[in-house]
Amino acid sequence: MSFWDRLYNIKVSPEIRGITNKNFYKFLNEIVSVILFQLMKLEKKDNIEINVELSRDLEVPEWREFVITIKLLSMDYMDDKEFFSLWKKIDGSVRDRISSIKDVDKEVLEKYGKLIIILEKDE
Repeated sequence: MSFWDRLYNIKVSPEIRGITNKNFYKFLNEIVSVILFQLMKLEKKDNIEINVELSRDLEVPEWREFVITIKLLSMDYMDDKEFFSLWKKIDGSVRDRISSIKDVDKEVLEKYGKLIIILEKDE
């Protein structure tokens, strides 16, 4: 993968690790870098857990959705408004980056470009 999967608590599912398209990993590096940059900028990079996986669609099981879950662990209190604002900043930054990526092949963007980002907090 990259340097970040050793420095941060990032778990990548076996299914994602099994993807052989090298352009996918360039794409994934871009996305995770944007997420980590936003978390650092907002001083939320410590005590996080990031999971990267392909998840089955409940309604159409043969569909797989690319999901990145960011869990904020044992952090200072954050009300719902702050939490939603953080998610919007991360999601917006990721979507902006995806729309500006030029060097990733169309297959990767079509298959994985509509990822779902989930932000959770440890209650």
